[in-house]
Amino acid sequence: MRVPCAAALVAAALPFAFACAREASPPNQPSIALTAPAAQSAASIDIAGFNAASLAALASRSPDAESWRDVVRVDVLPDGEETPPANLPPVAGRYVVADRVVRFTPAFSLDPGTRYLVRVEATSLPGGAPSVVTAIVSRPAVAITTAPATVVAIAPGGDVIPENVLRLYLHFSAPMGRRGAGQVRLLDASGQEVVDPFLPLEAELWSADHTRYTLFFDPGRVKTGIRPNEEMGRALVRGRRYTLVVDVDWKDAYGRPLAGQYRHAFRASAAIDRPIDPKTWRLAAPKAGTRDALVATFPYALDQGLLARALGVETAPGASVAGTSTTDASQTTWRFVPDQPWRGGAYGLAVLGILEDPSGNRIGRAFEIESTLAAADVDRAVVPFMIAP
Repeated sequence: MRVPCAAALVAAALPFAFACAREASPPNQPSIALTAPAAQSAASIDIAGFNAASLAALASRSPDAESWRDVVRVDVLPDGEETPPANLPPVAGRYVVADRVVRFTPAFSLDPGTRYLVRVEATSLPGGAPSVVTAIVSRPAVAITTAPATVVAIAPGGDVIPENVLRLYLHFSAPMGRRGAGQVRLLDASGQEVVDPFLPLEAELWSADHTRYTLFFDPGRVKTGIRPNEEMGRALVRGRRYTLVVDVDWKDAYGRPLAGQYRHAFRASAAIDRPIDPKTWRLAAPKAGTRDALVATFPYALDQGLLARALGVETAPGASVAGTSTTDASQTTWRFVPDQPWRGGAYGLAVLGILEDPSGNRIGRAFEIESTLAAADVDRAVVPFMIAP
């Protein structure tokens, strides 16, 4: 008799339990809003309407966008389109839960005049419905007096680029917005577009002022002996001519297109597949008592972005000389001007192991071969030089 009584008590309690559950977790009804939409302020996207149980579940997630894809996704909408390009990742950023709101803060500022599609799917969360909520948000364009941005240079520059180049730097005259689909193309000598030469990245790489963009060639096609290379070959082939095109619809930080299309014609040269060897560098030492530049000349271009961080001058290990360094347009010459006049004595040009050339070769290790020298994976190298008293 005890079992039926227990069963009866449970059965009697179930409607009340379900009612309590419904009160504790009402259906999710997400609403989407853009906050701080002024052109010069940091904008974010707020999503309200999640029930308490859903907010608790979301608060335990990692803040990176990848961990939120099944619930929230933010995509760029090209002009005139209502759906985002299938081949582009969502907008990178961070998600936080605070004050009963999910807030998405993009890694880079949302571009004025650009439309963004926000998609919220709450079916997997407590409360379930509605299944999908979408909204298109944009920051208003503003009246500005500065001229539209232009591409002013690429690095490595010149009319010859090695066929195994891994990355190029695009330099703009003013801060830029996020890159969208099809705004950088590679054309062959006949004007046909090279198929899939570049690596799509979820988080784009910019300088702090958003004027230098890092464009990556697909390393799977560059490195020989692996499947993408065997099936498609390198995007660049030695001896052939190409044109890198940056189209005008790449918008600047104010949501305006570029002032004009940029084209850079070049020829692909033989691959550079040997390790960097600082012993082959030529150093021109200055005179004591002057602030003349120390000049280092490399046999071929090194990575422009890394040169500024990987080279320095020291009088002893850890005793660095304060000064300012610059590189030329070809990335084959590095100049260092000290803050104080040189003194006579022994110096060293210190080179960190992070230094690479644009083809991914490092000191003691080539990109093509995992380990080429006994001293592979060098953390630091020093090129000694003297300044006469």
